[in-house]
Amino acid sequence: MAENWDESVDVIEVGSGAAGLLASIKAADAGKSVLLVEKTDKWGGTSALSGGGVWVPNNHLMKADGAADSPQEALTYMEDVIEEVGPCSSRQRKLSYIANAPRMAEYAEKMGFRWQRAPNYPDYYPDRPGGKIGRIIEGQTFDANKLGAWKDSQRKGEQDAPAMAFATDDVYLLPLATRTLKAALRLAKILLTTAAWRITGRMPQTIGQTLTGQLMHIFTTKTNAEIRLNTALAGFVQSEGRVTGLVVDENGTTKRIEAKTGVLLSAGGFAHNPEFRAAHQPVDGTWSSASPKDTGDGIRLTMNEMDVGLALMDEAWWGPSTLYPDGTTGFPVWERSLPHSIMVDQTGARFCNESESYVDAGRAQLDRNEQVAAIPAWLIMDARHRKRYMFGTAPGGRTPQDWLESGFLIKADSIDDLAAKTGVDLDGLKATIARFNGFADRGVDEDFQRGRTAYDNYYGDPRVKPNPNLGRIEQAPFWATKIYPGDLGTKGGLVTDEFARVLTSDGKVIEGLYATGNNTASVMGRTYPGPGATLGPALTFGFVAASHMAGETVPVPNV
Repeated sequence: MAENWDESVDVIEVGSGAAGLLASIKAADAGKSVLLVEKTDKWGGTSALSGGGVWVPNNHLMKADGAADSPQEALTYMEDVIEEVGPCSSRQRKLSYIANAPRMAEYAEKMGFRWQRAPNYPDYYPDRPGGKIGRIIEGQTFDANKLGAWKDSQRKGEQDAPAMAFATDDVYLLPLATRTLKAALRLAKILLTTAAWRITGRMPQTIGQTLTGQLMHIFTTKTNAEIRLNTALAGFVQSEGRVTGLVVDENGTTKRIEAKTGVLLSAGGFAHNPEFRAAHQPVDGTWSSASPKDTGDGIRLTMNEMDVGLALMDEAWWGPSTLYPDGTTGFPVWERSLPHSIMVDQTGARFCNESESYVDAGRAQLDRNEQVAAIPAWLIMDARHRKRYMFGTAPGGRTPQDWLESGFLIKADSIDDLAAKTGVDLDGLKATIARFNGFADRGVDEDFQRGRTAYDNYYGDPRVKPNPNLGRIEQAPFWATKIYPGDLGTKGGLVTDEFARVLTSDGKVIEGLYATGNNTASVMGRTYPGPGATLGPALTFGFVAASHMAGETVPVPNV
């Protein structure tokens, strides 16, 4: 029986994050008619709020710089650090990622995307077999004014920070602006470059804003693809086991739209879906940095209407987080890695290498909380940390008054006073500090090996010897802030194959349905191999899905 369609296109893409935009560009460039639907009145999704880095082993920018890498080294690394969690992180999926991530990056560049490399940024396990430094790429600074009428509807963070012209490899230096000449010069360059952009009438975008901004510019100027905001996924249309279209709610009007070639779900995870979080996750989404509209619609509706494979629903891209007085979420990275600081639970004990990757540190806090009270944990700092280093947006030595008045930062004249104000066990805290100070003197963290790897050192202070991540905690006043197990989004969902096709619970392909990004169970399993290991697979498998729908050959080496 013929379906009664309100509209018909070749490809429907759900979600306007970076992966959805790039996949739509690719499908349209391949000659397909494409409709991208976004349920909110803002485009860009969690991608627009992200750091914007993309982990691409063996990418063309590395080759241009003469940096050594290879598909085999990338596979060795991924096989070593990603544990076996089922088909989502299968060898074939890894091979597809390694083969197609560089192709994705080169394709985006061909379409006009301007990349740059962060040559100093290490993988998160650089000491493991195949680990490297400099696999991350990101968008160059972009002029938001080029977006025209689309500029104001781009999703932006809740904190209205001024746009600055900086790159990922600038970030580790910014907290050291008063400590090293290199950092001071880099900050001066950023300020001067930003001023030059503004004087000439340009609005600089970086990190997640340039990633999504550049892709939207390509989408609107170089393709015939259409994007509709305020258009939510409401259901699927299926025929003989194949997804043939979608039901959408467009500004309150229900429409049935045919997808003659296929549907791609790139609508994010379920970071802010209370029911899903309660059913699958150890904590709710209060401390998540994901888009507030990240509610798992693509996963929920697919589960309701089809027999789909699911995996990693208990996982997220974890990370120690703070909750600012205005209710916004912070994601401290250098703050917990720099010397003269430790993280402790309510017994006063450390529970992780404070300088390790945020996923590992966040998971360590969750695991610790199963033994003793560790939510919240506390980041403890001595006077030198607060005097020397930036905390969030606050320069060293300058603490906003509302941070103190609200209790976001607690200040104390002694460790006894700090323990009393935080409720941390005094004897346990004193014993931990005494042991840690011994490690700082010797330069070796005998408990958690903080400061051992190039990644740890990346966010260290090179002026602190013998270990740039370890510094004694002894000078008053002392400071503390609550640390929560937040996340950058959930990382579980639909199980897909090496071509981004959604699979049933018994591993069969659901024809006509593809998925990528946080809609899916990640190829990275329960870990996070390097900076941009969220966006890398999202963009890559979106590109793979669009290529497959276009009938192109998608290389997946059988190694």
